Amino acid sequence: MKITKFFTLLCAVATLFAACEPVDDNTNNPGGNTDKPGTGDQPTVTEITLTADKYVAMIGEVVSFTVTDSTGNNLTADSKVFNKATYTEVTNPFIPTEDGSLEFYAVYGTTISKTIKVDVVPAVPELPADSDPSNTSFNHRILLVDHTGTKCGWCPTMMKELRVVEADENYHNKFYEAMSHTYNSDDPSWSRSAEVVTSHYGSLVNGYPSLTFNFYYPRTADRSASDIMAQIDALWKAEGADAGITAAATGGNTQVVVKTGVKANVTGDYRVTAWLLEDGIYAPQAGTSDESYYTHNNSIRYIASSNPITGFDLGTIEAGQSTEYTMSLEISSSKWNKDNLKVLVIVSGLNDSNRYDVVNLAMCPVNGSVEYDYMK
Repeated sequence: MKITKFFTLLCAVATLFAACEPVDDNTNNPGGNTDKPGTGDQPTVTEITLTADKYVAMIGEVVSFTVTDSTGNNLTADSKVFNKATYTEVTNPFIPTEDGSLEFYAVYGTTISKTIKVDVVPAVPELPADSDPSNTSFNHRILLVDHTGTKCGWCPTMMKELRVVEADENYHNKFYEAMSHTYNSDDPSWSRSAEVVTSHYGSLVNGYPSLTFNFYYPRTADRSASDIMAQIDALWKAEGADAGITAAATGGNTQVVVKTGVKANVTGDYRVTAWLLEDGIYAPQAGTSDESYYTHNNSIRYIASSNPITGFDLGTIEAGQSTEYTMSLEISSSKWNKDNLKVLVIVSGLNDSNRYDVVNLAMCPVNGSVEYDYMK
């Protein structure tokens, strides 16, 4: 039996309530490229209002505009709607072709409405079909966060040891790592979300580099491959993870939308979040002349939830059942390379200490998907 939950994108919901009111007046070129805004033969009105049937829309979704006067009379048929960014007329209904925040205003005769905003988000992707619906045996992965920075002279020592662990065939499939560049704010891999992640671990990060495990593991790793492996051994479940993850992600100009599916192997209370990571960021690294350390991967760019860090509540999932959740990740800088972005999906479960800690991970490409990772 499959239980499905669909949640409207949280950031979009916030925008919805903020965007229902006009945001400003139009004083420059209100009629776009026309010499006479409107048709010119309507009765005179002193005020008109433009509204939309939705203020958050997906790419390809129809948005219908309505124009009314101060007494509520419908003036839509005799009005024109303009894109404020270009001062060009748009069709009504309007179908957006790319994501982002769009502003519109209406013209009726010589009267101009205030501007409204419609936020366009990428379409919610479809999850891949479950190849084995009755299977609940999932490979287990652990979250490693390396707290680092380009001006940290000691940080290459941890990077070097992590490379040793990654190259070991007995360990490279047991974890995913995220790089939290927080040592220096002029680091090209630095982000506010990385600062939030490092702050979450508090006193565990008492110097750089520090390597943390999951969300609440009580110790960091020494700068040695053997100690990193020992901590992975202490956490890894050879019998399989408590839950499995499937995901699909769609990227646009300003957002990545990720849809997740979580199937329980063990009945429990679960949460889900997602981190946007970027590969291939070039910056010289202090403490080494080896230029292979100058390209930084898995850098944290944006996290779906900061409070709590564990993300969004999925409720209780019974063994063998599944649920779905959709999140939005903001592409908040034009300097990020969209082609190098990927999504780390993190599922947490309520443990004996009454904390939600990581039970499994999945890495999903943007404009791609990942299936449940069943044990063989």
